[in-house]
Amino acid sequence: WIENMSRVLPKGQFLPVPLLCRVVFGAPVVVGPGEERRAFLQRARAELLALNPRPDRDD
Repeated sequence: WIENMSRVLPKGQFLPVPLLCRVVFGAPVVVGPGEERRAFLQRARAELLALNPRPDRDD
């Protein structure tokens, strides 16, 4: 999760703006045996969103 991402790398830009941001790392997400692509992506997305330290915001 990258907090303040929308300000550090505005939509459509390729170079980051020199502002402070916070990066939160979670446990590795691996594909389970026989897990289908769609199920894995849904699970990976849920785990990523769970890392958001401020779920009331969408940074």
